[in-house]
Amino acid sequence: MDIVKIAVLGIVGMLLGIMLKGQKKEYELFAALGVSLCIFYFIVSKLELVLSVISRMQEYVNLDASYIAILIKMIGITYIAEFSANLCKDAGYQAIAGQIEMFGKLSILAISMPVLLVLLETIGEFLS
Repeated sequence: MDIVKIAVLGIVGMLLGIMLKGQKKEYELFAALGVSLCIFYFIVSKLELVLSVISRMQEYVNLDASYIAILIKMIGITYIAEFSANLCKDAGYQAIAGQIEMFGKLSILAISMPVLLVLLETIGEFLS
């Protein structure tokens, strides 16, 4: 029941942040960052499980390893961009958070271009 641990950790972090908000605003941000990093550690442990399942799927279906690597990079970019953007939003820097999100989306688009080209080539072969 990892979700219970994460939920309790998040609620404790939120309450700690509320208590620290009255004293100094910086301490609230540090508390949020600490809790966020702890939760991110749990996310990474779950990601290891996902990666092992993806590698087992690759054994069953003959897929090119480069496509799996692209998929893993896309997942990593998504998590890192979302994590850092949420921290910026929490600190009150919505403009920076928006830029991080935009860069993450463009990075995913750039990384996925080889897959898109192969898909278009495959569709072209079926049509001809």
